[in-house]
Amino acid sequence: MIKDKIVTADEAIALIRNGDSVSCSGFVGIGTPEELFAALERRFVETQSPRDLTLVFAAAPGDGKDRGLNRLAHEGLIARAIGGHWALVPKLAKLAIDDRIQAYNLPLGIISHLYRDVAAHRPGTLSKVGLGTFVDPDPVSTCLARVTAVGRPAVPDLPLATPGTCRSP
Repeated sequence: MIKDKIVTADEAIALIRNGDSVSCSGFVGIGTPEELFAALERRFVETQSPRDLTLVFAAAPGDGKDRGLNRLAHEGLIARAIGGHWALVPKLAKLAIDDRIQAYNLPLGIISHLYRDVAAHRPGTLSKVGLGTFVDPDPVSTCLARVTAVGRPAVPDLPLATPGTCRSP
């Protein structure tokens, strides 16, 4: 029997658990899943759940004010953000600047290739893009925030970083 795969935004968001990793599409307002962001924000504001999510995004899905990922800038909702373009998500960026979340900046195009590879069931992309620049994928240069846990920077399960190496730009 085929089960209907069409669900409401609230039903889709109900599947997200504490500590999950979520990824989103969108470039500015184009292709941005605004209804899903609104449902996630609503759920968190009402229930304080889910908490401590890892967020991956490529191209600043937001309007520079209140829409898009700016909706998710609630302390406790996002623990870690990995993005390729932060200009139109100032509320999320403020959490990073204020050391309220772990935050990383990686090349937008490489994150887009990651999405393509995940969809194609490929293991990933190897690239020289960003080497020797501020987005060099070493443990120090990609960090946007100096977030501490027990007095030291905490990035325990991100393969690009080692605890104790994150620094502010």
